[in-house]
Amino acid sequence: MEGEVVTTREIAEFVGVETWRVQRLFTTGRLPEVRKFAGRRAIPRSMIPAIVSALQDRGWLPTEEAAAQ
Repeated sequence: MEGEVVTTREIAEFVGVETWRVQRLFTTGRLPEVRKFAGRRAIPRSMIPAIVSALQDRGWLPTEEAAAQ
């Protein structure tokens, strides 16, 4: 993942979840919508911690405590 922005697919691959799960965070309003470029979300890298947290809140990504067990 290079650059200042990433796509939903890049984030999904990086954290190990299906792309639709990252997309759903935006379509349901769990995270604020971001600008799109050529039909793809241009997500600022600074949002990655919020995305990881939202995925964990939904049970779609294990928390650090659960992963350690």
